[in-house]
Amino acid sequence: MDGRGRVLYFASWAGMALGLWLQVGRFPPQGLEVLVYLLLVLWALWAMSRGPKVAPRLLLHPLGAYLLFEMWRVGENWPLAGFFVPALYLLAGFAYPPWSLGYLLGAFWGGVLVLAPLVWDRNLEGWPHFAVSQLILFSLTFLLARFRELHGQMRFWREQALTCPLTGLPNRRALEMALEREAARVERGEKPFSLVLLDLDDFKKVNDTQGHHEGDQLLKEVAQYLVAHVRQGDLVGRWGGEEFALLLPRTQGEEAMQVAERIRQGLKGLGITGSLGVAVYEGDLKDLFQRADRALYLAKERGKDRVERSL
Repeated sequence: MDGRGRVLYFASWAGMALGLWLQVGRFPPQGLEVLVYLLLVLWALWAMSRGPKVAPRLLLHPLGAYLLFEMWRVGENWPLAGFFVPALYLLAGFAYPPWSLGYLLGAFWGGVLVLAPLVWDRNLEGWPHFAVSQLILFSLTFLLARFRELHGQMRFWREQALTCPLTGLPNRRALEMALEREAARVERGEKPFSLVLLDLDDFKKVNDTQGHHEGDQLLKEVAQYLVAHVRQGDLVGRWGGEEFALLLPRTQGEEAMQVAERIRQGLKGLGITGSLGVAVYEGDLKDLFQRADRALYLAKERGKDRVERSL
């Protein structure tokens, strides 16, 4: 859960506590009613301790039973407790998959609470508004769950489309998109950036002599090394095969060469060497790719395990 989500999560708990405090202040419990409140508070604290993924399922039925109890306890003032009924639908939406039988438990409790004033024949003046509002709120919660489901699917496929499944790094398409964004920043006045292409030397021998499993493991180790040893703000991606790419924002010339040289020396600790080609953006992304590739080819041609810069 991100920072904003945590704020909203704890705000919901604070709202629940405040609502309970207002209800107790307006209608002080008597006798055994105090025990009901104590049990509810203890259960809520226990549910909260289980974390945001488990808490909604633990709270759904106790909250429904509590609201029914509260409607009965306050008599003609039952509409005040009705303000909290939408929380049931939201809890069901977070506790169970959309469109599942479990999700319909929110509708069950909503139906019970809508029928309760009719059964008890208590202050039915505002009941039609209450009943219609529950139908609308339940339907909106269903739509919210559907949008949440679709958003999750879109996020999954977007991540799959832009991520290398083996190394977890951004793939070539993701890198191209990042380069396009960086080029747009340069056009707005930012300093030029550099592209570094890295090719692992003699990687085919690793696959041939040790097997593809060991080759894949080495690729993962290289990916982890690169992510851990680039500067903050730099981007590492898998260019394809045994090639990786580094996007170095606001980096030119010698500084880019220094980064590449540090990477080259560090790779030896993993038991492999690499050849690197460096190119600085000069206004044309296609030209940048070509120059970085030529520099990489030159590093290979001059004996591998070296860094070359495109002039």
